[in-house]
Amino acid sequence: MKRFRLRLSAAALGCVAFASVGVSPGLAAGPPGYSLANVGAYGGEPSIVSDHLGRLYDSTPSGGTITYTSTNRGASWQKVTTADPSSGDDCLATDQANAVYLCNLAGSQGVAPLQADVWKSVDHGTTWTHGAGAIPQCATSCSAFGVDRDWVAASILSPSTPAEVVLMYHDFFGPSQIWVNISHDGGATFGAPQEVLASPAVTPGAVTGTLVAQGYTFCNTVPAGVAIAPPGTTHAGRIYVGWIAADLAQNATGCNVSMLQSFHTLWISSSDDNGLTWTPQQAFDAGFGHDSSTPFVSFTTDNQGNPYFGFAINLNSNPATCSAESTAGTVQSDTSCEYDMYIVWSSNGGSTWDGGGGLIPGSAAKPYRVNAQGETGTHFFPAITAGDPGKVDVSYLRTTEILPTDAFGKADPGGCAGPGPANGNPTTYPPACKWNLYAGQSLNLNAAPGSATWAVTQVTTTPMHIGDICNLGIACVAPSSNRNLLDFIQVAVDPTGCAHIAYADDNTVNMLRAANQTSGVGLFGNTGNACHK
Repeated sequence: MKRFRLRLSAAALGCVAFASVGVSPGLAAGPPGYSLANVGAYGGEPSIVSDHLGRLYDSTPSGGTITYTSTNRGASWQKVTTADPSSGDDCLATDQANAVYLCNLAGSQGVAPLQADVWKSVDHGTTWTHGAGAIPQCATSCSAFGVDRDWVAASILSPSTPAEVVLMYHDFFGPSQIWVNISHDGGATFGAPQEVLASPAVTPGAVTGTLVAQGYTFCNTVPAGVAIAPPGTTHAGRIYVGWIAADLAQNATGCNVSMLQSFHTLWISSSDDNGLTWTPQQAFDAGFGHDSSTPFVSFTTDNQGNPYFGFAINLNSNPATCSAESTAGTVQSDTSCEYDMYIVWSSNGGSTWDGGGGLIPGSAAKPYRVNAQGETGTHFFPAITAGDPGKVDVSYLRTTEILPTDAFGKADPGGCAGPGPANGNPTTYPPACKWNLYAGQSLNLNAAPGSATWAVTQVTTTPMHIGDICNLGIACVAPSSNRNLLDFIQVAVDPTGCAHIAYADDNTVNMLRAANQTSGVGLFGNTGNACHK
């Protein structure tokens, strides 16, 4: 996403924990329970990951690559060495040898502007080594077009080879294409940027798919994530990159520095030859006027290497009707205008999504809805992690207010900041939105989208954020357009299959926090009450 960083003030480090549980009407009984822990000083859009021993890492780009680790399932956290004192977008990954990888944007390693870097630690964050780019002093990415919203993945594909590490992003100064840099020596050195829609596999279907994907994604993308299918699985070593895009008609209105387009299509591209060739596939198209940039979607794979998207979108809205109702102040009574939490996934390595049936062959005709019909309001900041195929934990933020939208299906900037005129908003806007953290779990996504069951937990009872959540990147203008949280939260699963959610609280606690699953079942095997503490 084209945007700049906010630098936020820090609060003192502390540690508190409590749990709150609420079951959404009509969903499966027995939702997982969670406890809350303070991680460190306040910072937006935290990334979280677990290694294969259960050690957790949590990072935020506020103030540099600020990273914490936990060895007791998230109950307490210790700050590790800061790899880079300068940072924009960041991300985390681990490999099978429990090395941790950290990516950051606009760091201190390169002379070119807006580049991405990858750092590696083999001693739990005590020391870090930098991944060299293709040209000295050019950072890891070494992109001529600049870099925005980076993600990283790592995997040891065989015992006799170093880890393969993949850095993924879209360009900032160019047409917003999706790129990767790949390391085959454990993250020590990385190759030159490769565009994932420029090198299709030499089959007619792949070439056609690339042309279709390019028509949708040219100049309007938001990267969702990158993953590598683990060794010993059907698709071992397959690299996936995921992103969201607008469409050819909206591309004519200009590229997405402003984020004004409705991002209604979800895409992956995959490579089975270490990035030499790529095959794209549409996962889902929600249709024009339905926007999944809230602000990001979440991307993950299960333990067999199957891909998943978690996303929030106003799927059931009529954009023109909802826009008129937003202007008139009557949208609160029309639940068809709300953003809800959804999932699409592929059980065959990305070829077919939710059983297919979409307009583009292989794409999903219908997603899985997470929140129940009775859980109305606005659902933003989707996050997802997976265990065994068809078993997922998700998280999101929810307010009971229905966010006003425009004629393109985009959330109105400042729509949750409260009515004007003191803040420049119309008097018809709803009261300042109160946002709480929610977590959901399904263990049967092998069922059809309308038949899968969900258990949903309201994790916080005191709102963790009050006011607006703007999804227009650098077009968010104060005071009504609030980006204090930046653009996402994340959820990770540990080796027992238990979930850990990284989020920021800027209301009463004003800290980086973690919600740790303490009851209910895990996502791996027949684990029973594996998450009980």
